[in-house]
Amino acid sequence: MGRRGGGSGSPDRWLRSASERSSTRSGSPQEGEITSQPAARTPRTSRSLLTGAGALVVGRYGVAAFGWLGSILMVRYLTDSEWGELSFVLSLLSIVGFISDLKLSRVVLAEVLADEEGAGEVVGSYVGLRGAIGLVAYAIALAWVTIGDYSGHVVLTTAIAGLNLVILSAGWGIGLLFQARLWLRSIAWGIFLGQAAQFAVTVAIILLGRSSVAAFAWATVLNSVVFVVFLLVAGRHGGPLRLRVEPVKWGLWLKEAAPLALGSALDTIYFRLDIVMLSILGSFAAVGVYSVGYKFSDLIGAIPSAVITPAAALLIAHWGKDDEAFHRTVRQAYLILCVAAVGAGVGFFMAADRLVPLLYTQRFDSATTSARLLVVGQAIHFFTALWFIVLVAADRRRLYPITMLLGVVLNVGLNLFLIPRYSYNGAGWATVVTETVVSVVLLSGALRVDGVRPLPIAATGKVVVAAAVMAGVAAAGRLIVPWWIALTVGGLVFLGLLHVMNIDGPGGLRALAREARMGGLVRRGDDVAEGSDAPPA
Repeated sequence: MGRRGGGSGSPDRWLRSASERSSTRSGSPQEGEITSQPAARTPRTSRSLLTGAGALVVGRYGVAAFGWLGSILMVRYLTDSEWGELSFVLSLLSIVGFISDLKLSRVVLAEVLADEEGAGEVVGSYVGLRGAIGLVAYAIALAWVTIGDYSGHVVLTTAIAGLNLVILSAGWGIGLLFQARLWLRSIAWGIFLGQAAQFAVTVAIILLGRSSVAAFAWATVLNSVVFVVFLLVAGRHGGPLRLRVEPVKWGLWLKEAAPLALGSALDTIYFRLDIVMLSILGSFAAVGVYSVGYKFSDLIGAIPSAVITPAAALLIAHWGKDDEAFHRTVRQAYLILCVAAVGAGVGFFMAADRLVPLLYTQRFDSATTSARLLVVGQAIHFFTALWFIVLVAADRRRLYPITMLLGVVLNVGLNLFLIPRYSYNGAGWATVVTETVVSVVLLSGALRVDGVRPLPIAATGKVVVAAAVMAGVAAAGRLIVPWWIALTVGGLVFLGLLHVMNIDGPGGLRALAREARMGGLVRRGDDVAEGSDAPPA
C-alpha cells in the first residue's frame, strides 16, 4: 500500500546529510530570508524515540513547573471570579486555536521529508500560511466575546492573550522544520525558556502590586515571543528559511488536510467544550474549580505530545516503504504510552486528595474528584493520539472527523445532562466517557492498517498488574508513612515489576529503551549535530 507524498526523502536523509549542508551552503541572505547565513553548528539531533520524547517531556515538565507555580500565585492574588475569567479566556483560545493548526503539519511534514533541499522553501510557505490563519483565529476569538454577553474585562483579556494565536501559529510552523530534522532538544529549550520568562514577569507583576487579569495575560504573550525568537536563533545555522506567500500551494494543502482540519476542530471542541458549557450552565467560580483539574491533566498531557512528535516523522517516513520498521515504531510508541498513561493515571488517583489542597490550598479541596476524572480522561487520550497519527501516516483520514463528530455530540449531550446536576464533577464524567468512546472507535480503524497488528497484549497485561500492585502498596503505605513516601515507593514498585516481568522481553525496561531507537535512522558516526545540550548564553 503506497503513501501520498512519497519519494526518496526521509529522516534518514536528513540525518546523513545535515552536516554536509551546514558546511557547504554559503552566500548572502536572499530577499525574504528570516534566518541568518548557515554555519557549521546545528541543533543536536535526537537519536531514539525515548531520547526525543524524553527531551520534550523534560522541557514540558519544566514548563509545567513554572506554569503551576504561576497559577498558584495567580489563584492567590486574583478573586475567584477573576481566576475564572482568565481560565475561561485561555480555554476559549485553546478551542479557537484549532484554526491555527488544522492538522496541516501532518500533511506538510510528508512534503518536507520528501524534499530535502527545498525544505526551507516548503516550511517558509507553511509559516506564511499559519501566520495568516492565526490572524483569522484571533478575529474569531474577539468576535466571540464581543458579540457574546461577556464583560469588558473578558473582552480585553481575550484581545491581549489572543495575540498568542498569531505568534504561536507562525512559531510552530518554524517548529515543523525542527520536528522533521529531529531537533527536539531545541524545541524543549524553547518552550521552557518561554515559560520561565512568563513566570518571571508574573512574579514581577505581583511584587509591584499590579496583579490583574490583563497583566497576567500580557505575561502569556511574552512566553510566545521568547519561544519563537529562540527557534529562530537556534535554527539559524540549519539553512535558509524563506517566508513565502503562495496561495496556490496553500489551497492544495488546505484541501488535502480538510478531513484532518475538520477532525481537529471537533477534537478540540469536545475536549475543551466542558469549560465553556460550565461557564454557561454554571458559574465562573465553578470554572475556576474545574480548571484546577486541567492543570494536572495538562501536566501528563505533555507525554503523548512528546512521544507522538518523533513517532509521527518515523511513521510517515516508513509507511509503504518498510513494514517492519512501521510496526516496530507503532509497538514501541504504544508501550511507552501505555506505561506512562497507566502509571501516571493510577499514581495521581492515589495522591489527588492530598496533592490538590497542598498546591491550591483547602479553598480548592472540592476540585479533587473532577481533577481525578480529567487525568483519567487525559490518560485515555494518550492512545487516541497514537491511533490518530497511525491513521494519518497510512493516509486514512476519513474516520477521524467522523469519530470526532461523534465525540462532540456525545460530550454535549452528557454535559447538558450532568452539569446542571453535578456541576464540575459531571463535566469530568462526561470527559471520561467521551474519550473512551472516541479512543475505541479510532482503535478499530487503526487495527485495519497494515503493520499495526499484533498489539503487545501480554505486555499490556503486565502494565495493568504492576499498576494494581502499585495502588495497593501506596494505599497500604499511607497508613504508616507520609503519603508522598508511600506514593514514591509505589512508583518504584511499579517500575521494578515491569522490569522483573520483562515487559518487552528479556532485559525488561532496558530492552524497551533499546528497542525505541529511531528505527535505524541514525547511524553511528553521523555527527549531524554538534550543539551542546545547554541553552545558548
